[in-house]
Amino acid sequence: MWLGFLCTKYLFGFTSFSEDTSRRPSVPPRVFTKPVPFLPGEKLVFRVHYGWLTAGEATFEVYPKIYTVGGLPVYVFRGSGKTASAFEWFYKVRDYMDSYVDTAQMRSLLYYRWVNEGDFHFVDTVFFDYNKWEIRGRKGRFPMDTWVMDMLGAFYYARRLNIHKMSPGTVVPIPVFLDDKVYQLGMKVLGRETIKTDLGTFRCIKITPIVVADRVFRGQEEMIMWVTDDENLIPVKITSPIIVGSVSATLKSYQNLKYPLSSRID
Repeated sequence: MWLGFLCTKYLFGFTSFSEDTSRRPSVPPRVFTKPVPFLPGEKLVFRVHYGWLTAGEATFEVYPKIYTVGGLPVYVFRGSGKTASAFEWFYKVRDYMDSYVDTAQMRSLLYYRWVNEGDFHFVDTVFFDYNKWEIRGRKGRFPMDTWVMDMLGAFYYARRLNIHKMSPGTVVPIPVFLDDKVYQLGMKVLGRETIKTDLGTFRCIKITPIVVADRVFRGQEEMIMWVTDDENLIPVKITSPIIVGSVSATLKSYQNLKYPLSSRID
């Protein structure tokens, strides 16, 4: 559950991404004006806190090679989460997410989620079919009329945007397929702020992901994320109140960043 707060055998017989123009909605292709801000092999590790207690660890990484899905080159992103050993007697978590996103337009093509939380276990595989313009998941087929991201892929898609040039108050919509439904989510730019962490002091862009207000998150804009004000745009701190208490995550370590951390000032 808390891993979601931070972020090919199952292709359903899919063999090609050839376009069917008779079924295609009027959706322009995505065009980016800045380079990809990450490299294969990038790894970000976060310490997750529940209140003042260290509850576990979350890791976000880019697979070290480019793969192919349906003839398209893709990035493969992995998010994983686990509880700290001191918590496992009470509630053990071992969660994994894999997101396959095409390199050209940053579209989600395939999403795999493996959840093991206490006595709750399930595996979910979601396929985004841009030939039929539908999403296929464990509970059926769902139409889509625009590009849709999975939850993990949305995190890396947002890093591809020109956040540096956005003024405070700017809202970027990001439709996300989550738990068998397309949600109109996104992010809102709040401004710039300098924060101190265990890894040093960073100049940051402060944003709020617009999440689903439900049984976990209390409101749509209560999660706050501080990302480095440099070309990497990696989170260094995330906080969110939840129904009971609050959860936060701080960057513990990083590997294979594409650019220098020029936002670090000490």
